[in-house]
Amino acid sequence: MARVCIVTTVRDPGLCLESFIRYHLAIGIDHIYVFFDDPEDPAVQIALKFSNVTAIPNDEALQVQQALWNVLYPTCEPHIGYEVMARQILNVETAIQLALEQEMDWILHIDGDELFYPGQMSASDYFDQLSSNISQVRFLNYEAAPEVFDIGDYFHEVTLFKKNPATLNPEFYTQFRSISGKSQYFLAYQNGKSAARLHPDLLPNGVHGFDVPENYTLVTSLPCVLHYLNCGFQNYYKKYAQLGNFPDYWWGSKSTPICFPFHLASRDAYCSGDMASMAALYQEFVLYDNPAINQNLIEKGILTRISYPSQLLSSL
Repeated sequence: MARVCIVTTVRDPGLCLESFIRYHLAIGIDHIYVFFDDPEDPAVQIALKFSNVTAIPNDEALQVQQALWNVLYPTCEPHIGYEVMARQILNVETAIQLALEQEMDWILHIDGDELFYPGQMSASDYFDQLSSNISQVRFLNYEAAPEVFDIGDYFHEVTLFKKNPATLNPEFYTQFRSISGKSQYFLAYQNGKSAARLHPDLLPNGVHGFDVPENYTLVTSLPCVLHYLNCGFQNYYKKYAQLGNFPDYWWGSKSTPICFPFHLASRDAYCSGDMASMAALYQEFVLYDNPAINQNLIEKGILTRISYPSQLLSSL
């Protein structure tokens, strides 16, 4: 039976972390490595309740270890202080070594606001049936469509999702815009998240994949990754309070501008101190609170209802 682990980096995840852990253990994940970006994060205590979760604070010990031993440290080091992706990459590299020591077979990298959704099968059953020539699986992501303004534990409360654009016909966007009245579909990335078969030379390649030959990668829309992006206004506000006045470019390079208009507009609204503007942005771009429109989008195959994670968590 394939032994599968998850690595994630979180900052102030609150009680959602417990749902993240309980859900993934229930679907057959063998171990979870949680890196806490804030070493004083009180949610560390949540992770410590579980024997098959390793909680790793971003403290001086971790930083020294990564500086001494991580192959990717020289590349990431100039960006560690301001770019969370640099820290995530180093954390994934560290988790790979821990997973090898624990004799795991596969490692999946997702964020703390995401769930791996393998349908009705267990995670181990899915990875067991992969042919031996597959070294990486890229799972397309679905993006949450929250239906109410105030949400606490989004893993329990959100069940409506936007399908990944790669699964839809090229004309879907015109149809989506005319039905919903919204000018943007996905508000963040749409290129999925990946799991890789563990071996001693494995390294992350960015935050969406691993460094394996392209022809050894399988891309699939089921299983998928459910991205609970900006679910609930307070969670949305907290996210941009944490991010602060970030630059217009990834990795501090003008050759890689951030191409997510909503992300930049949310930063600007937060930094201006105008909560009303943030609420208006949330209402316009994030919230799907019209049941008739939602049903129409479901019937057109653009939105989909995925209730299993919520139901599973309720049963636990």
